[in-house]
Amino acid sequence: MADLMCRRLAISLVVHEWREADIYPALESLAASLGQAVDAGLLESASLFVVYNGRQGQPEGRRGRELAEFFPFPVEVLPTRPNQGYGRANNVLLHSLSPADFDAVLVMNPDVVIEREALSRLLWRLSGDPSCGLVVPRLLDPASGRDVHGCKRYPSVAVLAVRQFRFLQRFGFLLRLNDRYEYRDWQPDWVHRGVELCSGCFMLASLRFWRDVGGFDSRYFMYFEDFDVSLRGSKRGWVHVYEPAAVVRHSGGGAARKPMIHRWWFVQSAFRFFMNHGWRLWRVGRKRD
Repeated sequence: MADLMCRRLAISLVVHEWREADIYPALESLAASLGQAVDAGLLESASLFVVYNGRQGQPEGRRGRELAEFFPFPVEVLPTRPNQGYGRANNVLLHSLSPADFDAVLVMNPDVVIEREALSRLLWRLSGDPSCGLVVPRLLDPASGRDVHGCKRYPSVAVLAVRQFRFLQRFGFLLRLNDRYEYRDWQPDWVHRGVELCSGCFMLASLRFWRDVGGFDSRYFMYFEDFDVSLRGSKRGWVHVYEPAAVVRHSGGGAARKPMIHRWWFVQSAFRFFMNHGWRLWRVGRKRD
């Protein structure tokens, strides 16, 4: 296996609501997984950058000291700024990193719990393949242990409507459309190369990838910024990989289970996504696979 030296890792953690009940378990599991990757010889160094994207009144210095008390890697809390969206917040870090300091970047949500060997698996996959773009884990629901199906095929208006309006889920032919959207025809415990769209809750890539695609498109306030960066990466020749041996538990939910404003953001971002990448009214996926 090629050694592409993805051993110096930057971690971007965007926090909108500073809830210790979410953040601390996420960072404790992250620290354990980073430590295991160091022990396995797959990681030399890691730095955590917390991008605070919420209300004013969260002093960076105090928060940084609190996190440094239990997180055994360098921590920096970036200055408080008005909420400008998930992609733009991550770009604060992505656009500032230098190849002289870092080889790879992990973008993650604060509501995930990472199994101990997850980062070793992902780094091993990334470091062995020069064409690898995003490498993403198997996502499980923490309560049920069921697959969340974070990887998706190219969406259609029909399948997004099914996911937003539960009464449409009574129709079997619409549910089958959603099954294809979520790759349910693939075995969840198999490695898959060439994934079309990756979930932004936990995505790892080389710094070369992030610089090549220019980070996230900041015009997406929330939702679809991860799908957009996946497609732009594929168009530039990168191959996205799903690694089921890396397991992450994600407690987040879709826009349909969140306040009404989230549905509005979802519709806005979906419209922008289709305008940028092409409309699909019914069929899901770029091609039959």
